[in-house]
Amino acid sequence: MNQALKLFVYCLLLAVVLVYLFVSAPPPLAENIQGKTLPSRLALELLQQENAHVRELYTKEIVGEGKKRKINFSEDWKLAEIHAGLLPAQFLRETARYLERSKVHLGLFLGSDYAINQANQFEGEQKVVFEKMKYTREAVYFYYPDAQRYTYMFPDVAVVNACVDCHNDHENSPKNDWRLNDVMGATTWTYPQERITVDAFLQMLTVLRQGFRVAYEQFLGEIEKMPVPPKIGDHWPREGYYVPSADQFMQEVRNRSSVSTLNRLMLSMIESDKEEQP
Repeated sequence: MNQALKLFVYCLLLAVVLVYLFVSAPPPLAENIQGKTLPSRLALELLQQENAHVRELYTKEIVGEGKKRKINFSEDWKLAEIHAGLLPAQFLRETARYLERSKVHLGLFLGSDYAINQANQFEGEQKVVFEKMKYTREAVYFYYPDAQRYTYMFPDVAVVNACVDCHNDHENSPKNDWRLNDVMGATTWTYPQERITVDAFLQMLTVLRQGFRVAYEQFLGEIEKMPVPPKIGDHWPREGYYVPSADQFMQEVRNRSSVSTLNRLMLSMIESDKEEQP
């Protein structure tokens, strides 16, 4: 590819990526970039980066600050008689369920060696990898032959006291001495192929963000049933008895994650082209 054509492709790619990262309803992908690929390792890393921003936002700004305003959160939020918001782990689980129903072949799982829910207990090779991760605190990328999937496992660290207290006080918890900054588990992503096209990655990113929105809308649906629900709009719990709308929440998600995702993706594409040069 000559330099002029390569520059054109990069400009086109940048324009498409900008739309997908910063606009809530992006148009269909351009055919011109369908041939570009990136390692699934990078794709999963970028998706985890987005997920980490959302988890921190929801955990600190919604759950942590919301509890100070007497907004209820409960693991039993689905029961008809309970009107409460999703806990952070359940927010991720609802996002993962949305991914499962999609066509992107992307897996998302939050596991632990001391899981409250036995469905989240690590087993086999994943447990071996996680035991090492607890000490290194570094993400691990590997091929998991049992599932025939490439797997990227990221440490899940207790960042707020609410997470620690919830696990320590839970009647079914197999461990009751968690402390802040402990590695409580791991967020695990899986994908069946070693490389992925850029347009497929952007579709993944779009579906993931749709999953975030669906999970957050479930939260809003529950708190609206409270006897005295907080006002839903442009304000956040730190400002009073408020929660942001879904549009406001997702705008903050884009604000926090889009620039870093864009920079990492474009740098990878440039590095990939350099490697392909003779």
